[in-house]
Amino acid sequence: MSVPVVKLPFSEADVEETAREFAALLRSGHVAMGSRVRAFEKAFAEFCGATSAVNVGSGTQALEIAFRALELEGSSVAVPALTFMATAFAAVAAGAKIVLVDTDPRTLQMDPADLKRKMRFDTRAVVLVHLAGNVSPDLEEIEKIAADNGAVLIEDAAHAHGASANGKPAGSLGEMGCFSFYATKVLTTAEGGMVTTSSEELSGKLLTLREHGQIRPGSNVHEGFGLNHRPSEIHAVLGLNVMARAGEILAARREASLRYDELLASSPLGGIVSPAGYLSSCYKHVRFLPPGIDRVAVKDRLLSRFDVRLAGEVYPVPLHKQPYWEKHPGKLAFPPGRLPGAEEGAARQICLPIWPGIPPESQKTVVDSLLEVLSGLGVA
Repeated sequence: MSVPVVKLPFSEADVEETAREFAALLRSGHVAMGSRVRAFEKAFAEFCGATSAVNVGSGTQALEIAFRALELEGSSVAVPALTFMATAFAAVAAGAKIVLVDTDPRTLQMDPADLKRKMRFDTRAVVLVHLAGNVSPDLEEIEKIAADNGAVLIEDAAHAHGASANGKPAGSLGEMGCFSFYATKVLTTAEGGMVTTSSEELSGKLLTLREHGQIRPGSNVHEGFGLNHRPSEIHAVLGLNVMARAGEILAARREASLRYDELLASSPLGGIVSPAGYLSSCYKHVRFLPPGIDRVAVKDRLLSRFDVRLAGEVYPVPLHKQPYWEKHPGKLAFPPGRLPGAEEGAARQICLPIWPGIPPESQKTVVDSLLEVLSGLGVA
C-alpha cells in the first residue's frame, strides 16, 4: 500500500527496551500474572481517573466480567446498534437479553430519544460505546435516562484510551469502563483488556470473576462463578511500555486528525465534531460520504487507481442486521425493527488511515486521491 492503514507506535528504542524487559522476564521464570500486571493495572487506573483496574485477556472478556459482576441473568441491557458485535455478545454470555437502540447518524452514538422509548422494566445496564474514540455529546442525557430507570451506565471504551468529557477521562464516566488492548487500538498489548471502576464492591467481584470464582487466588476455594480471564506478565510488559508513552501517542493521533480536518475543510465530506470540552482519542478519523455515493465503489477506485486503502468502518453492518439474531431471536428483548439512524451511519461512513507519526505527505496523498475519486463519481 502507498499509505499503510495502520502502523504500530513502536520505535527502535521501544523494541530494544522491550526486548531487554522480555529477556529479564523469561530469565526470572515468572511469566504468569504477577507484579508487572499489578503495575500496569495501577498505571491504567490512574490514567483513567479510577480507583482500580482489573487486567484481563481481551476487551470482550472485560465486557463480560463487567456484565457478570452486575448479575444480569434474566434482565436486559441496552446496546447501541453501531458497535462491534462483542458488545452484545458479552452481555448475552452474562445471561442478559439485548435491547438494540438506534444511533444518531451525525455522531454514530446512541440516540437518547430511542433509548428512552426502549427502556424496559428489566433493563439494568446501558452501554455507552465511545465509538471511534469519541465520547457521546449526549452523555449527560443518557446518564439521566439510565439513572431514572435504575440502570447502571457501562462504558465500552475499546476505542477510547485517553478520550475525555469535560475533564473526566473515559473509564471514569460510568460505573465501569471496559477497554481493549488489541493490536490496532490506541494503546496496545497485542491482546488484552481492562475494566476500570471506583467501586470497591465491583472491583472485588471483578477480581473473583477473573480467577475461577476464588476470592483468595490460589486457595482452591471457589465462592462464586468465574473463568480464567488472567493476563500474562508478557502482555503487561507491553502495557507498561505504552503507558509510558500514552501522552505522546495521543498527541500524535490528535495532530494527524487535525491535519485531515485542514485538508478536508472545503470538501463535501462531513465529519464528527466533538463538543467543547470533549477530547477524542482519534482512534478513527471518520468522514461521511454524500447521500447516494456507493462506499464500495469509492474504496475499489481508491485501491485500483491510487493504491490507497481505507481503514475499516465502525461498523459497516449495524447490529440489528447481523444474521445471528435470526438464528437466536430469543436473545433480543424484542425485535428491533428498522433502525434508520444506524443504517444511515453505517452506509455513509468512511475511515481514513490514521496512526501516530503518519507523515503529512501520506495524509495529503489519501485526501487528494479520495477527492479525485469523488470527482469522478460526480461529487463536486
